[in-house]
Amino acid sequence: MKGGAALNNNIIFADLRAEMARNNIRIKDMAKAIGVTRDTMGLKLSGKAPLRLDEAFKINRDFFPNKSLWELFKELESSDQPERR
Repeated sequence: MKGGAALNNNIIFADLRAEMARNNIRIKDMAKAIGVTRDTMGLKLSGKAPLRLDEAFKINRDFFPNKSLWELFKELESSDQPERR
């Protein structure tokens, strides 16, 4: 799938977006935390730019320490990945 984990409606990380809204966290706040521009962060959240694992960990740790990484970023788990044994 082109663009990584993008879904047909271009909304990915729905749980992350919901937590951002509940906690009044802005895209520019996350961008600053991981050292990218607001525009780049927007691209990452829309699946048009890759979100690195270290960035996901930092977002989780800095903004949502009471949520699991999987809860926030479960869309990164791709069904077309080979099965782990």
